[in-house]
Amino acid sequence: MSIDILKIPIQSSTVKPYIKQGDTIPKITITITELGLDLTTATIKMQVYNGATRIIDISNTNGITVISSTVLEIDEVSASDNNLPDGSFIGDFEITDASGDRKTYFNVEYTIIKQYTR
Repeated sequence: MSIDILKIPIQSSTVKPYIKQGDTIPKITITITELGLDLTTATIKMQVYNGATRIIDISNTNGITVISSTVLEIDEVSASDNNLPDGSFIGDFEITDASGDRKTYFNVEYTIIKQYTR
């Protein structure tokens, strides 16, 4: 069984498949509909790595907002806070429920393009 990959930014007809360094990264709304899982009582983490170096480390206490028992948002990253290196980076998204059961829901891939204009 393979784990799905969430490519950030989420591609659409109006969103390019990459983020430029120094640009705002829009918030992402995610619905998790697993039976019995309540996001309001869960611990949620997302980490993304550049090799062995963690470049994104967010959780439901910093960077992830729980909206309801089934909906959460990965918060917007302002242009001034987007100091990520350029490249393609992989991580994962994990939820631990109130009983302590931990599950990786999907892998995450960020593609960051070098910013030339400062």
